[in-house]
Amino acid sequence: MELRHIRCFVAVAEEMHFGRAAERLYVAQSAVSQQVKRLEQELGVELLTRNKRRVSLTEPGRVFLDEARRTLWQAEKGAEAAKRASRGQVGRIVVGFIGPTTYSIVPEVLGAYRKRFADVEMVLHEWT
Repeated sequence: MELRHIRCFVAVAEEMHFGRAAERLYVAQSAVSQQVKRLEQELGVELLTRNKRRVSLTEPGRVFLDEARRTLWQAEKGAEAAKRASRGQVGRIVVGFIGPTTYSIVPEVLGAYRKRFADVEMVLHEWT
């Protein structure tokens, strides 16, 4: 199952129209139709009922739509987390400092860093 199949299905389910879903996704209507058909074949269920002028969700389609939306949301969240990690905005940083001479500077600098990079775990080591 591919995300593009799921995106096409969600677009059709929300638009209730293959043409509008295709416009929304900036692809040809035939591509949307093929992707949804492949998804249905892979799942072994009919997600949509089609006739000449109408598209409607089947009961399996209604159930799958909720899960499909969650899947797309989770994929977007994962992609954003990977991008933040590549920019050093997530992960772990170990900071070493030497005693009393830095007590006034460390909280200020680390506080500013934590505001900017809230998802980075900080480990502090005081060296003596």
